Amino acid sequence: MTKFKKQPREYNPTKDLLDEQLIAKAIWECLKENDPDGVIEILEAHISAKNKSQLAKEHDLPRTTLYHAFKSKNPTLHTLAKLIHATV
Repeated sequence: MTKFKKQPREYNPTKDLLDEQLIAKAIWECLKENDPDGVIEILEAHISAKNKSQLAKEHDLPRTTLYHAFKSKNPTLHTLAKLIHATV
């Protein structure tokens, strides 16, 4: 039986998903690697970590925009900019 001297630390992925600097670095890496699907996944996870209803209300966006922007997996740059602006 292995005994650990330290207990595993608790991990909260939401904290990382809300870290704008970490998100920016990850997006930049995806862009450098020509991975647009990775960019979409990262943005989708970041926005999902936020309260979509509150974001929509605060920024006068239809909630459906937040919920369906990534459905087609090919949102326009205009839509992405609007969503990112709403999350800042």
